[in-house]
Amino acid sequence: MTGGGARVRGRIGVLGAGGMGSAFAAHLARSGADVVLIGRGSAHVAALARHPLLVDPPDDPSWSVEVPVARHAGDVPAGSVDALLVLTKAYDLPEAVASAAHVLAADGIAVPLQNGLGTDVPTADVFGDERVLVGITTVGAAQQGPGRISVSTATATGASVTDIGATGRAKGALPRGRELAAALTAASLPARVSPRIDELIWGKLALAAMSPLSSVLRVTVAEVWRSPEGRALVERMFHEVADVAEAVGVRLDRARAWAHAARTFAGTGAHYTSMCTDVRNGRRTELSSMGGAVARLGAEHGIPVPAHDTVLGLLAVAGVR
Repeated sequence: MTGGGARVRGRIGVLGAGGMGSAFAAHLARSGADVVLIGRGSAHVAALARHPLLVDPPDDPSWSVEVPVARHAGDVPAGSVDALLVLTKAYDLPEAVASAAHVLAADGIAVPLQNGLGTDVPTADVFGDERVLVGITTVGAAQQGPGRISVSTATATGASVTDIGATGRAKGALPRGRELAAALTAASLPARVSPRIDELIWGKLALAAMSPLSSVLRVTVAEVWRSPEGRALVERMFHEVADVAEAVGVRLDRARAWAHAARTFAGTGAHYTSMCTDVRNGRRTELSSMGGAVARLGAEHGIPVPAHDTVLGLLAVAGVR
């Protein structure tokens, strides 16, 4: 696989046709990659079968691209996908990968890119440990209606980063991961294989301490961050994540990670986290695999996480799951 927008060998499947999956598929299709976006019969996928996907960057003109789609995983021929990016919500992951169990080539890899912990387990249960890697990404996108998405500034400008690696049950071949990373980089979605993916996953989880707090308050990141009490509570939750990470054998550089988090929060502005957006719209959240997972692991390892317990309790009272 080569850069510069050249075509790549092998077919890339993108499982999950929401905003994020559509953004990955759109960039790959525009670069000339052989890609298929795999949905679950939504109006969005039906629209893409009829006309190009429209992509709205924040500060540049919209662009469109023909994205090959499969309305359901069952429409994809068996063994026809060499790399499968999984971009469903975390709570949909087990069902989604089970529906696509047949699509992956014998020597292919599946790479879940969800937020949170534990994505390697249901993916490896379906595809086998040796055909799974895991990843995290800063690509940002949202569906704006059937056939249309918006993307974040970082995604539009090629400043997003996707990291792929092996951890836990995910023991796939790193050379295949490098091929996939090269294909994404050629599609203006910079990616790399990272030998310390555990630290990156936990680092992103620590950064996501803002999500449950902002969801309790139903306010933007800026509103939390400009409050001294809000900043202090986010910092306590950040350190609780780092404490639990150390208990499971992952040591974060706290000073560096917190400095990065503080810069990120200060620069985010009047933006709702994705979890807060789900709460405001009455949708199910990924809380269980994020803050909920921190609390569960804390209890298992005897690590107190009082800030998490309080915030998660308040979300439970509000019926958030």
